[in-house]
Amino acid sequence: MLSVISFIGYLLLLSRTYNILKRNRSNVQVAANKRLTIGGSLAALAALLHAAPVFLPAIGLVLSPLSTLPVLLAALLLADQAFAVFLAAAALLFFINVKEAAIFFLATGPLGLSAALAAVSNKPLWRSLPLAASLLICGILLLVFSLGLPGLQNIVGAFNAANFLIIALFSLAYSSLFAAAASFLQKRLASLFAAVLTETDFNVDRPRHPRK
Repeated sequence: MLSVISFIGYLLLLSRTYNILKRNRSNVQVAANKRLTIGGSLAALAALLHAAPVFLPAIGLVLSPLSTLPVLLAALLLADQAFAVFLAAAALLFFINVKEAAIFFLATGPLGLSAALAAVSNKPLWRSLPLAASLLICGILLLVFSLGLPGLQNIVGAFNAANFLIIALFSLAYSSLFAAAASFLQKRLASLFAAVLTETDFNVDRPRHPRK
């Protein structure tokens, strides 16, 4: 029963995230001819970071959580088209390591998509954060109690109220961290695009002197 509820919640919350990002597609400032290049690069980076523990067992554990950032950045730059980045990265991970692919597909990737809502939805943090935290909770519950991943299951143990509270508090704190990162990156990207547009306008308006 827990697995069914978690899976339905995961699908509904992921669908809600997609719809919110889709409504913000008009705010995308990346040129259409550059979206494929940017999306492919971010998908490859996310897959490499998340698969780091497979190739670098020690330092890889530090690099792996950073795989949320490329997905988050894709959501800020590409809106709902970031879902293609998310799915492409998950597909790449499937060929590298199935366990890492499952973790990315159910937890790490969706967190990047939903945490971006704190920056793009024009809603206060307290309204956008519950969606990201709830989606992460559903993902963790699926990983631990449905797929039964050994590492996570040994940490969490049996499902009870205390363990659920720990998962919920962890998800809330972890989502807050990436929501803050989304707000920071959004401000930086806005400044960057403003500078690029200003420079472009200057070059267009500058009079051209004929060659002698």
